[in-house]
Amino acid sequence: MENSTITKQDVAMIKEWISKESYLPQDIDDFMLWKFLNSCYGSLEATKKCIERFATGRASMKEIYTSRDPFSEQVKTAFSITSVATYEAGKFEMLIHQLDDPALEKFSFYDLLKSFTIQADYWLRNHQYKEFPEGHIIVLDIKDYHLKIITKVNIMYFRDFLLFLLESMPVRVKEVHVVNCPSYYEKLYALVKPILPAEINDIIKFHGDSEGISKYVDKKYLPKDYGGEASCLKDEQKVWVDAINEKRSMFLNDSLWTADSKKKPKSNADQTMNGSFRTLAID
Repeated sequence: MENSTITKQDVAMIKEWISKESYLPQDIDDFMLWKFLNSCYGSLEATKKCIERFATGRASMKEIYTSRDPFSEQVKTAFSITSVATYEAGKFEMLIHQLDDPALEKFSFYDLLKSFTIQADYWLRNHQYKEFPEGHIIVLDIKDYHLKIITKVNIMYFRDFLLFLLESMPVRVKEVHVVNCPSYYEKLYALVKPILPAEINDIIKFHGDSEGISKYVDKKYLPKDYGGEASCLKDEQKVWVDAINEKRSMFLNDSLWTADSKKKPKSNADQTMNGSFRTLAID
C-alpha cells in the first residue's frame, strides 16, 4: 500500500480527531483511514467531512444498514440476483454492478441495497492494495432495468442513497459507464439526473450493449461477460459472497462504523456535505 502524498502522521491526525468526536464510530481502522485520505487527495478537512457523512449517513439509513445477516434468506436472494465485482484496470480500479433478474420476480428494493452495502463494507475493510489506484471506473449493467422497476423502487430513498455513496464512499470517480441500456434508458436516467452532481453527469457514458465499454477500457481488464479476458461476473460474485460469509460476524454488528446521533453536538448538526459534492479530479 503506497501513496506518496499521505503520511502516517495524516492518519494519526484523523484518528485523534475521531477520538475527540464522541458521536463518531471508534472502530474505523487505519487501513480504512488511508482509503478515505486517498479518496480526498490527502486533504484533512475533506477527509473529516467525508468520514462524518459516511458515519451519519449509515445511522440515518437503518433500513439497509441493520439486520444484515448474510445467511438470511432475504440477503441470500439479493446476492443471487446481483453480481458485484472489482477489477484492476491499469492505473484504475473498476467497480461493476449487475442486476440479473429478468422478470424482476425476486427484486426487493431495500434488500438489494442492503446486499450492496454488505459488499461495499467488505471492500472497505478487506480489499487491499499494493498501490492505491489513481481513480475508479464505475460500471452499471442495467440489462434487467425494465420500466416496471420504477413501481418497485423508492425514488426519494434511492436519490439519498446515491448522494450518500457519491459524497461519503472513499472512491475517486473518473468514469461512469452504463451498459446494456434499453431503448427507454433516458426515461430511467431522467429520474436521477436532476440530483446528480454536474461532475458526474458530465462523465456518464451510455452503451446499448456490453461491448461499447471496450472503447474506453482495454479488453484484457474486462470480464468475459463483456467480451474481455478477465473472470466472469458470476464467478467473482461467488468469491465475494463466500468471503463475506466467512466474515459474517462483522455484518451482524448493526453499529458498524455508525454515528451515534444522540451524542452529536447540535452545533455540528447538518454540517456535513449537504449536497456539495466532493471535488472530482477528472482527466
